Amino acid sequence: MGNYQICDFCGNLSERRSRKMCPSCEDAYFKIRSIAEVKPDMMVIDISRQTGISVSKIIAFAQKGFFILKEGTIEGLD
Repeated sequence: MGNYQICDFCGNLSERRSRKMCPSCEDAYFKIRSIAEVKPDMMVIDISRQTGISVSKIIAFAQKGFFILKEGTIEGLD
């Protein structure tokens, strides 16, 4: 595929980056992370409402090891 990759989160094709995600998903990741760093006990649904990022995408980040979930909240960052 040369200088392109498939995003692990949304499946879109984008230019190769250090993380296996497209620019849109990387922006979503940093939005979530900025909230999680300040309020690690915030509920996933509240993060979703605040950012407009779907709960399923937030959970996908956790499943890939970017965040650690604890009973609906983001407990820590990897």
